[in-house]
Amino acid sequence: MGFITLPGESSITGWVMDFANCCTAQLAERGACSINIQRVTALPDGQRMIGLGGFVTFRVLGSVGIINGTGLTALRGARQCTLLALLLLKAGEPVTKEQFFEELWEEGIPSQPGNALQAQVARLRKVLRAELGDEFVGRRLITRPSSYVLDVDPLEVDVHLFGSLTKQARASMRSDPVGARELFDRALSLWHGAPLEGVTGGPICQSAAAQFEENRLSAVEARIQLDIAIDGYAQAVSELKMLAYLAPWRERLFELLMVCLYRLGRQAEAIQTYNQLRSRLVEEFGMEPSPSVKSCMMAILNQDPALGGAERLVVARTPLAGSAVAS
Repeated sequence: MGFITLPGESSITGWVMDFANCCTAQLAERGACSINIQRVTALPDGQRMIGLGGFVTFRVLGSVGIINGTGLTALRGARQCTLLALLLLKAGEPVTKEQFFEELWEEGIPSQPGNALQAQVARLRKVLRAELGDEFVGRRLITRPSSYVLDVDPLEVDVHLFGSLTKQARASMRSDPVGARELFDRALSLWHGAPLEGVTGGPICQSAAAQFEENRLSAVEARIQLDIAIDGYAQAVSELKMLAYLAPWRERLFELLMVCLYRLGRQAEAIQTYNQLRSRLVEEFGMEPSPSVKSCMMAILNQDPALGGAERLVVARTPLAGSAVAS
C-alpha cells in the first residue's frame, strides 16, 4: 500500500490539482497499487486539513484573519474585522445590510450607510483578492440587493470546525473515550486567543463571542472528564485548580475537582474547595451552589461509595453540545 502525504496549499482549487499530481508521481515512483490518505490536522504553515475536505482558511478564534501559505494575515481596523467576522459567522448565508449597519456603526449609523458599507466591502475585497486570488473574490463574495454572502464551506472557518469536532467528540465519549479525547484536543487546538479578537461589533458579535467562550469551556470540561477516565484522577488536579481559578463561576470544574481530590484521599481539601466556591457565590452573586454540587458535597461528607470510579464522570453526566454560532 502506498502512503501519500498531502502538501499544504493556500487555496483549495490549487490543492486539488497538486493532490492529483502528487498521487500520480508518488504512485509511479513507488509502484503502489493503492493509496492511504494520511489525515493531517496540523500543517507547518498554520493550515489545518480535515480528511479530504478543505483547509481552515479563516480564523475567528483569536485575531480575525485569513490563513495562507505563510501564516495568518490579520485584518486591520475594527470595522474590517467586524465585516469579515459577520460574513464568517454566517458562512454561506446572507448577512443583511441592516445587520452590517448595526454591527459596524454601533456609535451611530452614518448619513449614507449604503455607500459607507460599499466602501468597507471594497476594502475587504482587495484584501481577499491579495490573499486568495481574483477567482475566489469573484465567485465567493457575493453582492445581493439587500445583503452580502461569503460563500465558503463552514468547515473552512475555525469556529464552525470547532463545533463539528466537539459534536463528534461528545457523540463518542461513551463508546470511544480515547478517540473522543483526540477530537476534543484537535478542536481546542484551533483556539489562538479570545474569540473575535479585534472586533468591536454590536449584539451579534458580542453574543457570538460569549457563546464561543462558553462552548470552549464546556469542551475543556468534557476533555478533562475523559482525561480522568483514561489517565486517572491525579493527572487532572493541577489543571482543574488552574481552570477553577480562571473561571470561578464554572461550578462543574469545582465539582470535578472535589471528586478528584476525594478519590485521591484528600477529603479535607475537597471540602475546602466546596467552601471556597460557596463563599464566593454567596458574597459575589448572592446565590448558593447548584443542587449537583451540593449533592456531590454530601456524597463526600458521607463517603458515599456511589462516587465510584472514573467512569462515573463520563457516563453519568455528558454535557450538551453547544451551537457553533449564537443566534
